[in-house]
Amino acid sequence: MSEEINYRQLLQQQLVKIRKLEARLEQAEASRREPIAIVGMACRLPGGVEGPEDFWELMVKGVDATSDLPPDRWDAEALYDPDPQAKGKIRTRRGGFLKEVDRFDAGFFGISQREAESMDPQQRLVLEVAWEALERAGHAVDRTRRDRVGVFVGVMNNDYGQLALNEGGLAAIDPYFIGARANCAIPGRLSYLFGFQGPSLVVDTACASSLVGVHLACQSLRNGECTMALAAGVNLILSPEASVYLSCSGALAPDGRCKTFDASADGYSRAEACGVLVLERLSDARARGANILAVIRGSAVGHDGPSSSFTVPNGVAQQAVIRQALQGAGVQPAEVSYLEAHGTGTAMGDPIEAEAMWSVLKEGRQGGESLWMGSVKTNIGYPEAASGVVGMMKVVLAMQARQLPAHLHLKNPNPHIDWKSMGVKVPVELTAWDPTQGRRIAGVTSYGRTGTLAHVVLEEAPARPEVKREVERPEHVLVLSARSEEALRAQAGRYARLLADGRAELGDVCFTAAAGRAHFEHRLAVVGGKASQVRERLLAAEAGRELEGLVTGRPVTAAPRVAFVFGGEGAWPAGMGRGLYETQPAFREALEQCASALKGVLEKPLVEVLYGAGAALLKEETYGRAVVFALEWALSRMWRAWGVVPRVSVGQGVGEYVAAVDSGVLGLEEGLRLAVGKVPLGRRELGTAEGAESLHLSPVEAEWPRSLKALGTLYVKGVGVDWAAFDAPYKRSRADLPTYPFQRQRYWLTPVR
Repeated sequence: MSEEINYRQLLQQQLVKIRKLEARLEQAEASRREPIAIVGMACRLPGGVEGPEDFWELMVKGVDATSDLPPDRWDAEALYDPDPQAKGKIRTRRGGFLKEVDRFDAGFFGISQREAESMDPQQRLVLEVAWEALERAGHAVDRTRRDRVGVFVGVMNNDYGQLALNEGGLAAIDPYFIGARANCAIPGRLSYLFGFQGPSLVVDTACASSLVGVHLACQSLRNGECTMALAAGVNLILSPEASVYLSCSGALAPDGRCKTFDASADGYSRAEACGVLVLERLSDARARGANILAVIRGSAVGHDGPSSSFTVPNGVAQQAVIRQALQGAGVQPAEVSYLEAHGTGTAMGDPIEAEAMWSVLKEGRQGGESLWMGSVKTNIGYPEAASGVVGMMKVVLAMQARQLPAHLHLKNPNPHIDWKSMGVKVPVELTAWDPTQGRRIAGVTSYGRTGTLAHVVLEEAPARPEVKREVERPEHVLVLSARSEEALRAQAGRYARLLADGRAELGDVCFTAAAGRAHFEHRLAVVGGKASQVRERLLAAEAGRELEGLVTGRPVTAAPRVAFVFGGEGAWPAGMGRGLYETQPAFREALEQCASALKGVLEKPLVEVLYGAGAALLKEETYGRAVVFALEWALSRMWRAWGVVPRVSVGQGVGEYVAAVDSGVLGLEEGLRLAVGKVPLGRRELGTAEGAESLHLSPVEAEWPRSLKALGTLYVKGVGVDWAAFDAPYKRSRADLPTYPFQRQRYWLTPVR
């Protein structure tokens, strides 16, 4: 009988183990498929686009952002020849170009002039745009934290290094040459400067590079190799060699435009671009309260394999990659309502892509599910390695607006595409994007000239939870910082313009600026209860004027020591600190601790004396001393909760007892009872406030305006503040704020002497 019982126990134990293994397997499978949130993005694109807002405006207006070759690149006339067979010539003078690619804010990144001149402008561009993307994501870069952030940069060209060799030969090679020639220096330097310790790599699969980078970033996040990832793409056209090659191979359109899906498609227009996406696991983004822009449901990468020619697309391989991405995303083909096509605008590539796409996405459609298709390349040209990221940004912006921008240059649909049998439409004007089966889901495709294929499945962001603001401060403090006085003034002006439109909640703006931005040596703080007040003070800061409620100071060189200075007795009105008591948990808890410690010492409860019917008792010395102690102790607890920790605490009168408790010399109950009873402390060494930044804590400071001004003053002087803890009692949302105003100067190749 006992043996039978043992067998039963053994079976039960094995059953428990099996269930645990099943749970672990389930968890691993869920992690492998977890959606990835896009929480920030930034860009530089042709047409003067400096950010996502500019990008959307350009597309809404249906702008063709291509233009003539800038004169600082090469002599377009000398190299122009309409004959594609002409040796060493280029058949077009047009393309999509960025402005001022020679300019960079080297000082912001702590880079010397000599090194900045040697750096590939693509590298400089990625640094600035990545910084903006992280700011938009609300991630404050702190190099000392050693964050596990991955960096995946798609790049295929290296014109600047070639220019350096062309101008100086081997004599141009110096210790800084790696910054000009090595594409791996782009993610490597970013990780180094930002203090990131996740994977950091370049992806070069030609024009599929940045979309492959997105795929690898998603895998890295799901595998736990990093907690956040940057997926970027960059392309600059600084020397003519690649254009000569593409011209003689028949890839470039003579008119310098991408006429995707049109009968006149005869090649593409080369373009410059830089785009950066900030990615997190969806669960992490939700926990952090991030602004989720869109969700990556799945992705896949493959290769043409044995196609008809090395550089010719393979439709069957394209179908396989799209199917794999959908399967990984858990999305049915009929749920996809938009495809951002690779769409270079070539006579051969467009029909192959359209047929491959429809062969997969037609499955399960009953006739009512619309499928739209377009390509951003008709707006800006073909940004080569940056194509995938730019296409994703277009889709994200369209999802947010619930509109599809016009696909340009479509006058006569390509006759080699079977439009009649395909249930596909191309938006030729700004078009409402209606959800399919209640969701907006899109695919983004990229194809590399050497055969690499990539596809990403995107879904619109989940609805943001409604924020119910139960309590709010009567006033706020907005803190700004920069690497130079000029940048700080420019920053103040940008924030003033943000507050002018009235759309942003002031508390959210202050929270995001404090908790979601890095803090530099040039600082200012603005205290105000209304957006109009804060805006007026910001405009004063921009103009270099002083104004009440505006705190400025000298650049921070080192964080000063802080001393808590507690005051003595006085005649205080009833209700002191009520606002803090009602809104600050640390302040309220400290007051209630004091009230509990005084039970049996005072006849009336302490909180009732402060904020209730016992206010008349404040005139009695015993109650007065108890209230002073309690308020000052509560202030000290509140400031410590905000991350302001003193090196020393000193005081006089009742404040001397508070300082003794704050320093750990006395316990709270003992110190409080001694203070109320006026029992002398005797000789106790509490230190001195000499040489420290004094924070005066007395009952009169237990009001929001005084506390916020003191907080702003300490911040401007370099004292560290835990801004997330400061706003913890409130329901906050991350606001869309202006990005850093880079102060750029020209940095270019220095002639070899």
